[in-house]
Amino acid sequence: MGPQAGGYLYNTLMNMAVREYGAKSNDSFPEVILHSIPVPDFISSDKHKGRALTMLKIRVKEMGNLNISCLSIACNTAHILMNELKKESAVPLVSMIEAVVEQVKEDGLNKVGLLATPSTVKYGLYQSALRKYGITTLVPARAQLRMIENIVRNILKGKVSLVDGKKLMVIVNFLRQKGVQGIILGCTELPLVFPSKYDLPVYNCVEILARALLHKYYRQNTIKKTYE
Repeated sequence: MGPQAGGYLYNTLMNMAVREYGAKSNDSFPEVILHSIPVPDFISSDKHKGRALTMLKIRVKEMGNLNISCLSIACNTAHILMNELKKESAVPLVSMIEAVVEQVKEDGLNKVGLLATPSTVKYGLYQSALRKYGITTLVPARAQLRMIENIVRNILKGKVSLVDGKKLMVIVNFLRQKGVQGIILGCTELPLVFPSKYDLPVYNCVEILARALLHKYYRQNTIKKTYE
C-alpha cells in the first residue's frame, strides 16, 4: 500500500541486509515478495475502508499459499485493519506499529511526537500502544494533520520536495516546544521527505519494520545457511 513506500521498504531491506547482516552474494539476501495492492486509500476518511479491507483479506489469503514465513504491510494507516487481517492469514503478520513502539520503549523515552495521517491519529494506533508503557504521545494540531495529509498525497503523486520537508519541520518544532523527546515518523511516505539529520531521536517506521523483518528472516535461516 503506497507504491513509493513499498519500494522504499524493499530498498531499505536490501541495503540493511548488506550493512547489518553482511549479505554480499545473491543467495545471502532474503527472499522478498513485494505485492503492491491498489486499494482505495482511507488516510483521512473511512469511506473506502470496507472496500480496502475486502481487497486486503483476499490478498492475505493468496499470500498464505506462497510458502512465506511472515507478512507485513508498508502502511501505518492500514494497521487499523490488522486484527481483521490476522484472522485471514495463515502466517504471522509483523506489526510495524508494535516494532516502533518496542524501539521507543527500549530507548527509555516517556514523551514522543507523532507525525501520521489523520486516520492513524484518529484511531489512536500509536497512542494506545505507547500508553501501555506509560509513554505520552503528542500529535499535531488539526490544521497540521491536514498539511501532513497533503504531503503524503504529494508523495503518492511522485512529488517529493524540499518544501514539504520544511513543512514537516514546522510541525516537528511545534511538537518540540511541548517537550517531546523524539519523533515518530508514523507514515511510510514521510521518511521520503523528512530531513536525514535531526538532533532528536527520529523513529523511521520503515527502517524499524525492515530491521524486524530481517531479524526474523535471518534467525529462521541460520540453521539452513552460513553467511561468510
